[in-house]
Amino acid sequence: MVSLLTALTIQENKAEVAVYQGENKKYGFEIYSIIRDKYRPHITSEPVFDSEQNAEDEGKKLCKTIESLNLDKKRKELSNFLGDDAKIVQEIIDESKSKSR
Repeated sequence: MVSLLTALTIQENKAEVAVYQGENKKYGFEIYSIIRDKYRPHITSEPVFDSEQNAEDEGKKLCKTIESLNLDKKRKELSNFLGDDAKIVQEIIDESKSKSR
């Protein structure tokens, strides 16, 4: 399961997929972004894939699924919850919409 905050963060920032090999000799993936010049991991899978390519393909598939989610209603609910901070949240929403076009 992916949290709402993680999904919003992935949508707001250019996300990439990295692949790693676990101690069990199988491969896993990590969805991450570079935010303010720092590596920020969002999701790390268990190393359960038999090849690097399979791990990368599954990571990219999940990333695309998250990026395609329509979270506008949840963004609005979050904005309403934050009250006075809603202006900042609205700026984030507007920026997100302009990036997705």
